Amino acid sequence: MDTRRIETPWTTGRRWMLMGMTTTLFACGAGSDGAQGGPEAGPQDFEACAYVVSTSTHMGSESWGSITFKNTGTSDIQSPQLSFTVPNGVTCGDGPSGWTRVQSGATCQYTSASHLTIGVDASYTFSYFTNSSTSFTATQVQISAPRCASTAGEKEGLTASQKILAEALTRIWENNTPSLDMDLQASSLGALPYEAAMSEAKKWGLTTALSKAALYDAFIQHGAQGVQDLLQRTHNALGVSGLAAPAVGPQGISEDAWLRSFLEQRRDTLAADPEARYAVDRVATYEKQRRRGNWELLSAVQNDVRARDCWNVAYPDSGFTVRKLNPDGSWSTPASYLYSCR
Repeated sequence: MDTRRIETPWTTGRRWMLMGMTTTLFACGAGSDGAQGGPEAGPQDFEACAYVVSTSTHMGSESWGSITFKNTGTSDIQSPQLSFTVPNGVTCGDGPSGWTRVQSGATCQYTSASHLTIGVDASYTFSYFTNSSTSFTATQVQISAPRCASTAGEKEGLTASQKILAEALTRIWENNTPSLDMDLQASSLGALPYEAAMSEAKKWGLTTALSKAALYDAFIQHGAQGVQDLLQRTHNALGVSGLAAPAVGPQGISEDAWLRSFLEQRRDTLAADPEARYAVDRVATYEKQRRRGNWELLSAVQNDVRARDCWNVAYPDSGFTVRKLNPDGSWSTPASYLYSCR
């Protein structure tokens, strides 16, 4: 197993930069802007990878930022594509040598050279310039690649620890406590919500634990027919013709885009129901984990977020008690917290 930390040094020819205790030579690579017709791989060529973002910073004093992520999947990530969101008005500049760039609005997308491979359990630090002299944190980081999900796609269902965390999260919504002593009750789906959710996940090409957990929770709350309605509206919003499966991958839809649309459809369904509006915050925790890139639920999950924090709309406060759920199955009630979707 390759556990080396992979770094990509690049030179500027303009200046040296001090990164913590290490001096590294940087350079502006030959990037390209979408407006200039730069190369960009077709979306159908990329699959969502399994990864964890450890750092995302932008130093305004130097007008450059860096994002470090770790490959948590079971296969190498080859020729990755990285995208993230920057504040309005910020223009992304060059990345490492060999990476090409495209920017659409506040979303910056960089595609690596074909030879770059990030091994299993290896970390990679991506550095980039901007026109901003203000420090910020890039959000909605997404890693995809033509080859990273070949083995992940073969994994069906959730691992034991992922299932425990997902069910503990659902117990918060159902019983206001993640305690295993409390049962989960499915809405008009008998005793098979988990099997039904995993079957739908496989059908539509979903490979990450976060997407499966969100789908599982939807089956618990909405039942089989309710989920089918959500899927229909999700795919209509994404332009997936005729509900042809799978939706993710072959039809040019990334798993990140799919989950974002699914959560938005579920949010709107709850908000429009006079009796279910109180539960709209249930969707926000999954959205927060999507924005954080916690795709395999390897980091602790805390439901210190409301729908209004994610979508800037005056949704009602659901009043769920905030809990911290750890990947090892333990949980606690934090003494203090700040509501946020970041």
